[in-house]
Parts: sequence; structure tokens; C-alpha cells
Amino acid sequence: MSFRTYKLKEIADYLDGEVIGDKEIEIRYIFPLDQANKNHLSFFYNKNFLNNLKNTKASAVILSKEFSGECHTNCVVVKNAHLAYAKATKLFKKEMSKTGIHPSASIEDKSLIDSSACIGPNSVIESNVRIGENVIIHGGAFLAEGTVVGENSIIYSNASLYEETLVGENCIIHANSSLGSDGLGFAINDSKWEKIEHLGNVRLENDIEIGAGCTIDRASSGETLLKSGVKLDNQVHIAHNCEIGENSIIGASTAIAGSTVIGARCKIGGGCGIVDNISIGDDVMITPMSFVTKSLKSKGIFSGGPILMKHENWLKNAASARRSTKK
Repeated sequence: MSFRTYKLKEIADYLDGEVIGDKEIEIRYIFPLDQANKNHLSFFYNKNFLNNLKNTKASAVILSKEFSGECHTNCVVVKNAHLAYAKATKLFKKEMSKTGIHPSASIEDKSLIDSSACIGPNSVIESNVRIGENVIIHGGAFLAEGTVVGENSIIYSNASLYEETLVGENCIIHANSSLGSDGLGFAINDSKWEKIEHLGNVRLENDIEIGAGCTIDRASSGETLLKSGVKLDNQVHIAHNCEIGENSIIGASTAIAGSTVIGARCKIGGGCGIVDNISIGDDVMITPMSFVTKSLKSKGIFSGGPILMKHENWLKNAASARRSTKK
């Protein structure tokens, strides 16, 4: 692991920000406002935490100009505090510095693994698996025959990639996720179920992050596709033949049924259920715990349980329901 400290001016330059206060103070790590102490950097982008800002013991705080007058310590003033905080975390990320293959790893063909890759203990890499530059495979991961992992991607412990799963560049797959398992594909045969063999695969484009414990089914034929920039929280399920558009983000415990197409830049809250064979257009936001039973063609915010409607209509109905319960 690598560790280092930064002068506040270095951090500000990296964030295209302006220092108010001591530019030379050393920063060792990032903490929330109420946990930070000397030599810690903190961040403020939600006015609900204004009291924490006024009482923080941090040596410096990332914030926007409108709140700089509320800060009694050093500041890094930026245009977008949330985005700047995200960028600042990369400075303090602890990176694995080692490369090579652990002796306990089982690998069919090492010639297909780039020399810069790191393969952790007890990993299983089957035949015809190609692993690109600077890939990190943590201990206990399983990569089945024909899998491809693009450069700079990371696969954490006990993740399973079934045969012919394709992972692009700069992807992250967290622990215990499964990519490429069969979906719920059966045909009724009298009173029994006839299995439909799943002959397709799963393909991830670039810059995708898959949370812990996610399950993504292989296509029955063709591919299940996650386009570049998609982010999944923990325990998300994506069924066979789904397509998730560029830069969409999906909250924890959401389940998307088969052959559903999600557009670009969608935001889907946690705990949602989305039925099969529908399409959701670009720039749609679905609030947590909603149940989506029909296609959504226009962008906007949608909420609801069994009945989906425009968010503003849902708020009115919810208010009406609350009033009726008080009578």
C-alpha cells in the first residue's frame, strides 16, 4: 500500500480550487466534518450539515464560495464541492503496488495474462482467459473459459465470471458478484418446466462499477449489455438480455427483469422492481421502492408502488392519503 501527505495548495491545484488560509498546512487524510481533526481534510456540500461545518476540527474543508464565510478553518473553494470531494478521494486511495501471480492461483494459460497483472491467492483462471495490463484479480475470484478482462480493471474476492463474460477497461467488480449465470428461462411442458439453455453472454463496456453481491444473468441468446459508465450499488439483479445505457446508476436491491432496456443517464433508486420487456428512456429518475410496470418514454422523475405516475402527481396523492388517515 502507498501512503503520502499533501500540502493544502497541492490539493487545491489538483481540484482547480482556491485556498483561503494556510496553503502550506499538511493534509494526511479525508474525514467527515464531525470526525475530522488536525491535518485532516473534510468536505461540505449539503446545507443540512451547516452546524457540523461551524464546529468541525478539520484543518481544511472543501466547499463552494457561498459557504466560505461559515467556515472558521482553512478552505479550498471550488465550483462544485461534491465533485471536488470525489476527485480528492483519489489522492488518498490506497493502491496495491505489487504485481505477479500468487503461487496458490490456478491458471490454465499464463501466456494470456499481461505481465503487469496481479492475480491473488486461490483464484481460478480457466482456459482462454485474457487479462489485460494492470488488472488486479483478488483472492478467490473465478474466471471461466473465454472470459476477457480489459486493462486497469479490478475484480475483488470471490467474484465469479462465467464463461465468455467480457469486461472492458477501468471496470470494478466487487466481492461476491456473479456475472453470466443463467436467467429464469423456462417453458411450460404440461405441469413441468423445460429449461431454456442460455447461449449468450454478459458484456461490460468501460468505466463500469459493479457493487458487492450483484447478479447479472447471461443472455438466452445474444448479450446482456451494460454500456460505459454504468454504476451499480450492492445486491442489484439484472436479468437476461437487459441493456443498461451509458452513465446510468442503480441503487441497492433493485431488480430488473429480462429483456428490459434502460436508457442513458438514468437514476434508479434502491429497492425498485422493474418488470420484463419494457423500455425506459434517457434521463429518467425513478425514486426508491417504486414498482415499474410500463415503459417510460419521456424524461422526468417517477415514483410509486403498484401504480407509477409523474412524481408531482404522486406527491399530491401521498399528501391526500396522509390527510385522509388523520380524519
